[in-house]
Amino acid sequence: MLGERGWLFGGLFLTTLATLMLELLDSRLLSVLTWYHLAALAVSLAMLGMSAGAVFVFLGGARFQGPEARRALARYSLVFVLAVAVAHVANLCIPVSMARGLAAMDIAPLAVTTAVLAVPFFLSGVVVTLALTRVGSRIGLLYGFDLLGAAAGCLLVIPLLNHWDLSSAVFATAAIAAAGACCFARLAPAPRPWRAPALLFGVLLGGAFLNAGSERPLGILYAKDKYLHASRVQFSRWNTHSYVMAWFPGAGAPIYWGAGKGSDAFRVEMTGLTIDADAGAVMTRWDGRRESLAWALYDVTSLPYHLRSGDAAVIGVGGGRDVLSALAGGSTSVTGIEVNGILLDLLRGSHRDYTRIADRSDVMLVHDEARSYLSRTDERFDVIQMSLTDTWAATGAGAFALSENGLYTLDAWSVFLDRLKPGGLFSVSRWFSPDHVSETSRLLALAVATLLRRGAESPSEHIALVTSGSVATLLVSGAPMAAGDVARILEVAGRLGFQPRLLPGHGSPFEALERIANSRSFGELESAIADPHYDYSPPTDDHPYFFNILRPGSFYRIARLEGFGVGGVVFGNIRATTTLVVLFGIAAFLVTAIILGPLLRSGRPDMGGAAFGWSLLCFASVGLGFMLMQVPFLQRFSVYLGHPTYALSVILFSMILFAGLGSLVSDRLRIDDRDWHVALPIGVALLLLLLVLAVQPVFDATIGLGLPARCLIAVGLTAPPSFLAGFCFPLAMRIVGRVSGDASAWMWGVNGAFGVVGSILAVATSLWLGIQTSLTLAAAAYAAFAGFAWRLERVTR
Repeated sequence: MLGERGWLFGGLFLTTLATLMLELLDSRLLSVLTWYHLAALAVSLAMLGMSAGAVFVFLGGARFQGPEARRALARYSLVFVLAVAVAHVANLCIPVSMARGLAAMDIAPLAVTTAVLAVPFFLSGVVVTLALTRVGSRIGLLYGFDLLGAAAGCLLVIPLLNHWDLSSAVFATAAIAAAGACCFARLAPAPRPWRAPALLFGVLLGGAFLNAGSERPLGILYAKDKYLHASRVQFSRWNTHSYVMAWFPGAGAPIYWGAGKGSDAFRVEMTGLTIDADAGAVMTRWDGRRESLAWALYDVTSLPYHLRSGDAAVIGVGGGRDVLSALAGGSTSVTGIEVNGILLDLLRGSHRDYTRIADRSDVMLVHDEARSYLSRTDERFDVIQMSLTDTWAATGAGAFALSENGLYTLDAWSVFLDRLKPGGLFSVSRWFSPDHVSETSRLLALAVATLLRRGAESPSEHIALVTSGSVATLLVSGAPMAAGDVARILEVAGRLGFQPRLLPGHGSPFEALERIANSRSFGELESAIADPHYDYSPPTDDHPYFFNILRPGSFYRIARLEGFGVGGVVFGNIRATTTLVVLFGIAAFLVTAIILGPLLRSGRPDMGGAAFGWSLLCFASVGLGFMLMQVPFLQRFSVYLGHPTYALSVILFSMILFAGLGSLVSDRLRIDDRDWHVALPIGVALLLLLLVLAVQPVFDATIGLGLPARCLIAVGLTAPPSFLAGFCFPLAMRIVGRVSGDASAWMWGVNGAFGVVGSILAVATSLWLGIQTSLTLAAAAYAAFAGFAWRLERVTR
């Protein structure tokens, strides 16, 4: 039988495990309901809710003291269980729309969703604070179980979501929370208090299994401004990467991204795929004969296969369309690289006989992140093709925080060009709009910068750009294109009705594109892309936001003068920036209403004005610094690990575990000496500045390793600063505790409030100034903490 301490430790472990699982699952939910940049909102909401819950307990007085604390612990843990399930079901039904402006009708749905998502975290904050501070046990051991549960939750999400749908995973999470409530109920002075949470545990776990085994599990009704009609869905499945829906097949004209003349003469049978409720792909029924694939060469994305056969690599297999184009063009071998396992499972499993791609000996399907795979393979290719590979969710959002854009950086393109055979072609297709600002200028600037880095004297001789409708295909060669290649492009374009926009020796009808292509140095390129409103600079791993081209100072002017009639990628940038502004307003309101408001009403704690002021600065700098460190780590390692969910799981695991270990060690060491108040936060700052310098060389040297190895490297890089950062909060609390016994609520609240603000500030800073800038600001915040803590220590002696 477990003793009283065992039930307390078990309940805390299970509650924090469920809390972190919910945080990660909510990030996946938000990336489907809205756009990818809102996935980071789950991190902010978790901090907001848990900080508000802590303040609620600290200001609760007699309600949370003595035997009442145990009753409250059992009661609030039970309500937390219900909130996890109810909030999830509510968010499946709320018709969330993206903010299109600052009117009340634009803000209201987002505000409701934000509030609903925050409720379970508030309740978790109440439960965790009660367990840590009001029930009575060794705080070091309690905190150890707290951090172990949270770290385990970060890792458990990946296998759970890879085998179950999202709703089943959330119900399982609620069942874990119910198990925690059962443990806490054993501490309450009441007869059989565990019956209600035990019943909930059985119902929720049974519901999770039943829902997972259902042909039509509980799913999202409304996402990205449209209803999802489940009756038309043949297949749906979740994993850590995406939510994939396959529609019932139909026959008709092939779906082309950029159709050529004569393409309407063909008929095929197709099954449409929708990824995260918006990105599209198509699986085509095929009889296995190359001669029946003539239709596939009528798309501008297939242009490289009119020029080269031989060995091809396709980045982003999707439904297999580009693999078919490569086969139609006579490729002798095709390597298809796909990061999303669901898509490969379809091609290899249920739709194997439908597409016949996986049956072919000349096709190899690889489940991996393309950049990592191509970094470590010894193979060389005649064509490497990347057609509209990202997600439309990322494009539409401006790729604010956690989207898959590590394929569109200087560092990535250098790898891709290195994997070409002599004379090989790297083909990239992206959206094009001759009437609006589009991605094409930045795409071309990225190609020119990559060639300049490789030593090309005249990049324009290596590049061709051809369009059809709203799609442009860019061909880049490591060597100058031969005259025969240019003639062949002109012949194909004339026959299929494509529009050459830039060719070696032929210039471009667009002055801006020609100016970029003719740049012979980085200085000339910088001059060619200079624009007061739009950022066409080549993205790097430190600043990987290929899809965000709107400068922050131009947001209001462009949105006001041109409105949402703006087309191309700028439309998504305006929408994303508007959403970020709205989120900042919502977060500021919630911070004021549920954290700062109650603190102000409670009055200042019993301490001098100077001590109070320095205390506030200490905890504000810790909250700000930690989130200015955490969010950039998530962004930076998302590129390295290949997907945002991996980054969320691994980085949160590492930071929670090692910051928690730092807090535990701080409780055991004598750090009351004034030197520690300066040395520890300065150590965090120095480690962060070292990472700013070292992380790219480490990434370049190890990007070709397998995912497990890269995960271990990510933990190794983030653990040291996280460990030292874990000392700072308890260090400051220990100093404050010397002069005031009732200041805990203020310090927890201010730390949480600035953590929420810091998470949003980090997203904006990384977006417009670079991820390294956010980490540098984090270092500055910890250095400032050293000064504030030194002053606080002096005035409290």
